[in-house]
Amino acid sequence: GITNPVIIKSIHRMVDYIYRNTDEIFATSPSFVEAIVNRNVSVPREKVHYWPQYAEEFYKVLDRAVVRENAVSSSPVHRIPDDECFNIIFTGNIGTAQGLEILPKTAELLKLDNIRFVIVGDGRYQKQFEGEIKHRGVEDKFVMIPKQPAEIIPELLACCDAAFLSFMDTELFEKTIPAKLQSYMACGMPIIAAAKGDTERLIKEAECGVCVPIGEDKALASAINWLRENKSEVEIMRKNSHINYKNWFNKSNLMNEMDKYIIMQMKW
Repeated sequence: GITNPVIIKSIHRMVDYIYRNTDEIFATSPSFVEAIVNRNVSVPREKVHYWPQYAEEFYKVLDRAVVRENAVSSSPVHRIPDDECFNIIFTGNIGTAQGLEILPKTAELLKLDNIRFVIVGDGRYQKQFEGEIKHRGVEDKFVMIPKQPAEIIPELLACCDAAFLSFMDTELFEKTIPAKLQSYMACGMPIIAAAKGDTERLIKEAECGVCVPIGEDKALASAINWLRENKSEVEIMRKNSHINYKNWFNKSNLMNEMDKYIIMQMKW
């Protein structure tokens, strides 16, 4: 949101100085690698590496029946009804950058369908988001759960059928792979996304979910109904999600890779 050319020029000078005086640079998406390499003051490709974020080890696949059986009475798990509804969960910051305005519109299109959105978190956009839900008369389509400790999130994911993520339609987010994607995949969640760029590419390559254009509520509603009606496909996505997390984002593997770069620098 900064437009003052004096400030922007100063930031660019600082960034160029940092890149010039750094031995190795690690970026969290392939697009960020390209953006760094192709700056006006170019950065040698050989010192810029794609090194994605990983999920902490408590993010893992949990059995829904076990989670519900072991949940204490005060657990937020009990906020999610145990019924036949197809539950789609979003976890994290409720801000304008997340592009969540698509959900009340989509819920209105799905008003007669057995679908529910579970929103876990808080943020600056929450009041406006809840106002839009009420304006469209879809309060029964949403369960709002306050922000929870990260360690609780796998239990909430286990009680839902798919996980949702979305973005604002900006060039920056085309290059971004959000950390919640790795968390969802670590927990074996089928993913529904309103996104493009690296996030869309990753979901398609992993075959772990569906991706629709940002802001297109009709496309999102159709994708959700398709998932609800194709349980066998959802199970395949669930397995692919976890398998590809282990292949691409495993914490131990990524830390071992980082160790190799550190050892290399020490030898020099």
